[in-house]
Parts: sequence; C-alpha cells; structure tokens
Amino acid sequence: MKFYAVMQRIGWPRSYVGKILVICFLGTHVPLIALVSWLLVQDRLVGDLGIVAVVLIATLAGTAGALLGLYAMLSPILSATGALDRYARDRTRPELPTIYGDAAGRLMTSVQTTLQQLDRTIDKLEALSITDPLTGLFNRRWIDDVGERAVANARRERRRLSMLVIDVDHFKHFNDSHGHSLGDQVLILVADAIREAVGSHGHGVRLGGDEFCVLLPDAGRDEGEEAARRIRLAMELGVQNFLGSETVTLSIGVSALRGDDMSLHNLQRRADQQLFNAKRSGRNRMSTE
Repeated sequence: MKFYAVMQRIGWPRSYVGKILVICFLGTHVPLIALVSWLLVQDRLVGDLGIVAVVLIATLAGTAGALLGLYAMLSPILSATGALDRYARDRTRPELPTIYGDAAGRLMTSVQTTLQQLDRTIDKLEALSITDPLTGLFNRRWIDDVGERAVANARRERRRLSMLVIDVDHFKHFNDSHGHSLGDQVLILVADAIREAVGSHGHGVRLGGDEFCVLLPDAGRDEGEEAARRIRLAMELGVQNFLGSETVTLSIGVSALRGDDMSLHNLQRRADQQLFNAKRSGRNRMSTE
C-alpha cells in the first residue's frame, strides 16, 4: 500500500490503469537504457547501432505485448468497478463471470454475489415498506406514490380509472366486544375479500385501522360498482365461514376519474364522500356518484 500511496501522489497519469502501464513501459525499457548507456560510456554507440536497433525493436515488441497482456489481466478489476458504479448509479444488476479461481476471478465472483444479495435485500425492504404487515395489502405509502402516478397516466393517456373506499361498519364496537385478536381477523377477511373480488385487475390498500381502498385501472364507474358488489359478497361469505352467527358488514364509496381531476386527492375525496353517504344511509351498502 505504501508504493500505491506514492503513486497516487504522482500527478501523471491520473488513472490507475495508466499508472500501471507506465510502470510496465519503463520496466521493459531498462535493458535498452542500460545497453545504450554502456555503449555511450565505451564510445561504441555509433559502431554498434545494429545491435541497438535490434534491441530497440525487440524491446518495443515486448513492451507492446506486455502492455496488451497487462491490460487484459486488468479487465476483471475494470469490469468489477464498472459493475459497482452502474449498480450505484441506476441499480443495474451485474453479469460478471464467476468461473475463474484466481484472485481477479474471486474478486468478480465476490462483487457479483454481493450485489445480487444486496439487490434481493433491497427488493425485500422495498416490498416491506409498501406492504401492510397484517393484511398483506399495500399501505398508504404505496397509494400516495403509485396512486398519484396512476392518475397522471390515466389523464395523459385518457384511460379510465376508478377507486373504492371501504370501511368496516361499527368496527370499534366489534373490537371492544370481541377483542383485538378477532378484530384483526376481520381485517384479514376484508383483505381476502378484496383480493378475491378484484384479482389482478385492481390494487387493494389498507389506509389504516379499518379503512381500505381499491384502485382499479382501466375501470369506470360500472366496473367499480361491480367490484364493490363482489367485495361485499366475498366478505359476507368469509364472515359466515369464519365467524358463524356474527355479522360484519362493509360500507363502500365508489368514484370514477373525471376530466377535471388533477390529482389522486380529487378522486379519493369524492369516493370518501360516497362512503359517507353510504354510512348516512344506514351502512352495509354501496354508494356511487
């Protein structure tokens, strides 16, 4: 490391590869320099120009070969460095070879393995950060991010988009009467009902507590109403199978994207208003604009 530190203080060449190539170039020219120096001391340089020419040509050929070979041997380091830089810049997954057993090969294998493990860990952490741990649905962070982009994309591409806002009727009373453990099971039943009803055609979100919403891309008001009916039916069946005689119902508000909706807030505000209308009308129903 001391020699490396000394080389770093030398201004030229600035690159790591350049410094190695200069060292190689100078090292291969030592015999030629020694020969020319000795001939100068002996005053025989002019008379032995043929020898000097042969040694010069051999030295240049050897230098070229050495530089090419050295550059090729440095390629694993350059590849590993490039992989790290690309991953740090835009999270491009590396494709380094892992079949070589020497020091450079182990370096590439180590970089490849480490970045793959890091990528999997990041994927898991990202998934956890947008997932509700109880129900497995997306959370509010997800809807705040993806929902805004979904509205922007739908407006730009003039595509349909609808939203359902769902509330468990009298959930606080149920929790107080039956305990939080059974209350959590009810929330899981709601999540299961959402997944069963919308499948891959929508995105279920737990906003918090007993509040849920569903984002339905490429769906208008009619599709939103149909999804709401399927969710209520699936919830009814789930409650019968799990809770027996207990009754747990849902109130759902439905809204569809309008041309004057500028953000997710506009769409969700109207769905919230429809949810309020459903509750005011007696709960256990759906209300749509």
